[in-house]
Amino acid sequence: MAHSSDAMRQLMDTLIERLGLPGIDCIVYQDHKEIFRYQAGYADLEAKTPPAADALYNIYSGTKMITCTAAMQLVEQGRLHLLDPVSKFLPEFADMQVKYGSFMVLPAKKHVRVLDLFCMTIGLTYDLDTPGMRKFMEDTGGDFDCRDFARALAKEPQLFEPGEGWSYSYAHDILGVVIETITGMSLGEYFEKHIFAPLGMKDTFFTVPEEKRDRLAPQYMYDLANGTVERIKTDCIGRLGTRHESGGAGLISSTEDYILFADALACGGVGANGAQIISKRSIDLMRTNRLSGKYLDEFMTIGAAVGSAAGIGYGLGVGVFYDSIAACTLVPQGTFYWGGIGGVQNLVDVENRVSYYVSMHSVRNPTALIRPYMLNTLYGSMLR
Repeated sequence: MAHSSDAMRQLMDTLIERLGLPGIDCIVYQDHKEIFRYQAGYADLEAKTPPAADALYNIYSGTKMITCTAAMQLVEQGRLHLLDPVSKFLPEFADMQVKYGSFMVLPAKKHVRVLDLFCMTIGLTYDLDTPGMRKFMEDTGGDFDCRDFARALAKEPQLFEPGEGWSYSYAHDILGVVIETITGMSLGEYFEKHIFAPLGMKDTFFTVPEEKRDRLAPQYMYDLANGTVERIKTDCIGRLGTRHESGGAGLISSTEDYILFADALACGGVGANGAQIISKRSIDLMRTNRLSGKYLDEFMTIGAAVGSAAGIGYGLGVGVFYDSIAACTLVPQGTFYWGGIGGVQNLVDVENRVSYYVSMHSVRNPTALIRPYMLNTLYGSMLR
C-alpha cells in the first residue's frame, strides 16, 4: 500500500500536467508541526526553475482572512462591534444609495454595519468600470491610499439594501480602512505589530523589500478554455494605487510564512511559538455560516467558480463547510477557508488542528478543478 502522502504528491503532479498549470506548492500543518510539503511543476515555466521553498507570491484574496482576523482583534478589545454602523468610523458611508433596476437610485433605508463588511452583504461589487470609479482613477492617476479609495466607493450605489443580499466586493478593503481609523496605524503597520511579528512571520507584506524582490515568483495568466498560461508582469493587480494597502487583496507572502498564520487559527488562535493573536471564541464566530435562503443561493452562484457547493456557506469573511454530507466532501464540518485569484488556497480545521495552504501564481486559476480533489485526498489519504 502506498505511503499516506504519496497520493497527494501524485495528485499534484497530475493536476500540473492535466490542467497545464506552471507550478504548485502545498504545505500542511497539524498541531504546530509540518506533516506535508511538496512542490510540483515550475515557478518559472520558461526557465524550467522549480518552486523555491521561500518564494514570494501575490496572495490576492488570501489577504481577506488576515484582515478579518485583525478586525476581530478589535472586537475582542471593545473598540469595534459587529453591529456598529460603518459611518461611526467612516462618515462618508452615512448616506449610501441603492440602485433599483437600470435607472432608479434612491437613498438607502438601512445603515451599513460592520457586519455587512465582514459578510459581503454591503451591496457593493468588484466592478471599477463605472463613471464614478473611472473618474476617481483618472483624477488620482493611481496616487491614492485606502481611505481615498473608500471615499470613492461610498459614492457608488449599492446593489441592494445593506444586509439584504450577498455580493463579492471591496467590502474587506473598507474593513481595512475601519481598522486604520480605529488604530491610527496603516494596515500594514497594524498587521506587522499584531499578527506578523507575534507569529514570527517575516515574509508577508504589502510592499516587497528591495532585498527580497528576487524571491518574487513569476506570475502567469491562466486560460481555462485551452489550459494554457501566459507570463504577465508580477505587480500585484490587487494593489490599485501606489499607496493602497488593500485589505481585500494586497498582501504578498511565502508558503512557509502564511502557514504560520493558518496554523495559529487552527490551534485556537495560538501560534507555534505560543503567541496568541485571537481567541477561540472569535474563531468559532468567524467559522459559523451566516447565510441562508436567497443569500446562500447568491453566494453559491458566485462561488461556483472557486468550488463552492451545497453545504458550503459564508461566515465572517470566510467560506464555511457547514454540511459536509451535502457538500459531498471529506472535509469536516466547521472547517473554513478562502483563497485568491492567483491560485492560493487556505484551509483551517479547528477540530483536528489542521491547516493547509497552497501557493500558485496563475491568475484566474481553475480552483474549482483543484481544491475539492486535493482536500478529499488530504483527508482520505493523510488524515484518516
